[in-house]
Amino acid sequence: MKLFIGVDGGGTKTDVYVADADGNELGRYIGGSTNPHSVGFEVASSRLGSYLIEALASVRAGMPENSHDREADASVQTAAVPAARYSGQLGVCLALSGVDTPEEREKVSRAITAILEQAGICTELCVTNDAESALMAALGREYGMLAIAGTGSIVFGRTPDGARYRVGGWGHLLGDGGSGYRIGLDALQAIMRSYDGIDPPTSMTKAVLESRGWTELLELKAYIYGPQIHKQHIAEFARVAIGAASEEDPAAMRIVKRNALELAAQAEALALKNRWFAQDSLGLGGSIFKHSALFESIFRSRLAEALPDLRLQLSDKPPAYGAARLAAARLSSDC
Repeated sequence: MKLFIGVDGGGTKTDVYVADADGNELGRYIGGSTNPHSVGFEVASSRLGSYLIEALASVRAGMPENSHDREADASVQTAAVPAARYSGQLGVCLALSGVDTPEEREKVSRAITAILEQAGICTELCVTNDAESALMAALGREYGMLAIAGTGSIVFGRTPDGARYRVGGWGHLLGDGGSGYRIGLDALQAIMRSYDGIDPPTSMTKAVLESRGWTELLELKAYIYGPQIHKQHIAEFARVAIGAASEEDPAAMRIVKRNALELAAQAEALALKNRWFAQDSLGLGGSIFKHSALFESIFRSRLAEALPDLRLQLSDKPPAYGAARLAAARLSSDC
């Protein structure tokens, strides 16, 4: 039986989707972050190898409904995972955030191929950016435009003739407007401005304290500047702003609106790079679109004004599914 595995490797979690040639789910595995810029290349590679083997093991064990949720840490070792030898045809597409250059893709490809070969698994491997798998999941094809608002953010586009375009996706230091990280950081900064008396009180203060079991905001400072804090931990606070905005907290609403408009501006900028995009479809992906009706509404309203012929479509399939479909489409082609 020919199997296709799609991997959506993000800054917060990694989703592994095992499918048949028609895209039907046969196995699933969910683990921690595999963004090499967040956890390091060695940890990312080790986790990817482990997750792929675990996903295959769930299929071989006859448990297609099996879904593990592991909070992986830096010490996870591929050797700790039982080998799942698979002798049939296998195609894998790794769609990873933070992997953009040919050198990065080649480095990941070599590492994962070696890990799988050591486990007795022979496969054809495709490595690409997570935006391409999300595009496939959202629109059901490899071309069109996609806006992602997850831990990070990016607007990606691909024309029918294969030309690729992007706006954003430069990481939390250089960009990420409209992302969970940016919303979370904006929320924390708004809370501290309120604490200092610069801005009026905000309900986000109480929400943060209660969510962490803290008694005062000085505990927030100690947490944020701790040695183990990465961008995904900041992004977790986006839910505070989203929740407060849904209850019409003024500061939270400003944060959500500002970030929605920033991502919309990125989509406008990409459409200007090639006017073909303005007449086609834009897929919407990522947890912020899923959890914030205000964010989606502001985003849609802005683009309805700027790009009236653009059709927006909220993705109802996981990016890992899109990666599995890319594996099926590109099994024998160069990624």
